[in-house]
Amino acid sequence: MHIAYATDQLLPQTATDTEQMMSMIGGFGTAGADVTLVKPEHWFDPEPGRDVIADYYQIDPDFEVAAVRSAYPNIRGIEKVAQGLVGPQHPAARRADVLYTRTLPILFGALLVGSRPVIYETYRPWPRQQPWSAPIFRGVSRHPRFLGAVLHSDLARQSYVDAGVDPDRLLTAHNGYDPERLSPRLSRSEARARCDLPAERPTVTYAGRVTMEKGLGLLLEMAQALPEAQFVIVGSEGEGAVERQAAPLDNVRVVSWQPFDDTVPYLYAADVLIIPPTVAPLQDVGNTVLPMKTFLYMAAGRAILAPASPDLRELLRDGENAALVPPDDADAATRRLRTLLDDSDECDRLGHAARDDIQEHTWPRRAERILRFIQERLEQTR
Repeated sequence: MHIAYATDQLLPQTATDTEQMMSMIGGFGTAGADVTLVKPEHWFDPEPGRDVIADYYQIDPDFEVAAVRSAYPNIRGIEKVAQGLVGPQHPAARRADVLYTRTLPILFGALLVGSRPVIYETYRPWPRQQPWSAPIFRGVSRHPRFLGAVLHSDLARQSYVDAGVDPDRLLTAHNGYDPERLSPRLSRSEARARCDLPAERPTVTYAGRVTMEKGLGLLLEMAQALPEAQFVIVGSEGEGAVERQAAPLDNVRVVSWQPFDDTVPYLYAADVLIIPPTVAPLQDVGNTVLPMKTFLYMAAGRAILAPASPDLRELLRDGENAALVPPDDADAATRRLRTLLDDSDECDRLGHAARDDIQEHTWPRRAERILRFIQERLEQTR
């Protein structure tokens, strides 16, 4: 099967959605598909070739790249719409069996001016977040060239079912991880030495986007209540509100954004890996549903503390493979975290269970499921 994976993102970059997209392009290749990445052309910088992009995202260069020039790139909204119109008409897209995208303008453009069957992937429960969009997605789902949608969670999938989209056109495919990128596995002492962290101090690590929208204000509140613990926040890209509020706290270390290989030791250094226990990124901001870090945290084999939100409960079970706490209750979260840090055996038990549960969630396995779904949908539409 030949897939044209179309995006409006300039590559490479640090954005999590590009990491997920390129991991899936690698997964599709491993699963046997031929993939062409249809992306915007750089206007002012040298065009990165396939090998540069593959090396940045640490995947095999088993794909082709088609760079498409559209509108002036400094106006993001115009560029997104323009790429939605020109990308699906590129010869690389027209030659493919299926056009695959995570981008709404490309989805709409592909159905309007493209020629190939289309698969849309998203983590967003759009009809729930934006109720006015429900009839739009209902209409899209009835287009003869719309094969279906791949959703990152059951929570997202259900929002489209509730909007009237045919359930047979919707596949839940939880994200994944690459086991090789977590090698070599490090003991806590080895990882702390590599990261220059205190060897004996209880350590709580967050790795991901460093913004208040991710709930890091609550994490800093917990750090103030637990001065005996070391809190490590990995992923800073500047001097924002999180960095300013963390600066006076002696037990909080903010680490700049790291390449993947340099981030992994911080995961292994932790006693507890934390997803800030708030539902704001899910309910208020809407830009985080079953965050990607969940899969890396589980694969690292360290105890996880997270909010008992509906998306996370699809993978995490309180007392079995994680410690789940009531969202937006800093006192309850702090008490549970203190209990974990005082019980190394419980931390190890939860971490080992999480690692066991995530073993099958690799990118190639996810790609295989999606390819089967695409093939079934193609056969049903013939």
